[in-house]
Amino acid sequence: MKAELMEVVFIFCMFLLVYVYAGYPLLCALIAGVRSRGVRASAHTPSVTIIISAYNEAACIEGTVRNKLSLDYPADRVEVIVVSDASDDGTDEIVQSIVDEAGDRVRLLRQEPRSGKTSALNLAVLSAGGDLLVFSDANSLYGPNALR
Repeated sequence: MKAELMEVVFIFCMFLLVYVYAGYPLLCALIAGVRSRGVRASAHTPSVTIIISAYNEAACIEGTVRNKLSLDYPADRVEVIVVSDASDDGTDEIVQSIVDEAGDRVRLLRQEPRSGKTSALNLAVLSAGGDLLVFSDANSLYGPNALR
């Protein structure tokens, strides 16, 4: 009797293992084929705050910020916050020149003393005004429709 119970438990466990890796994906594919629904575009455009943490990123920060400003999204709905983590290589000056040019769309926050990326991001979140927050590295470039 005990051996039969162990055999049933073993078969059940094997069934679960096969179901997790093969059965569930197949079931999802079948349901998607039967109940196919497309993604509907929405006219709703929530405000977005893009947060960039930077430490000594003078070599790439200008391209990154300009990339974020050029995204295909209503300009009045996008805010870019760059948090400088006590940069000393001219990063702040480069961002400030973009702030002078772009106005309210870009803000520079300086974190003193240097406290790390997590602390910088937390500082920016406190002053973010967007409905959605998008976090970006200082050297990343987004595709034109990334926000959409």
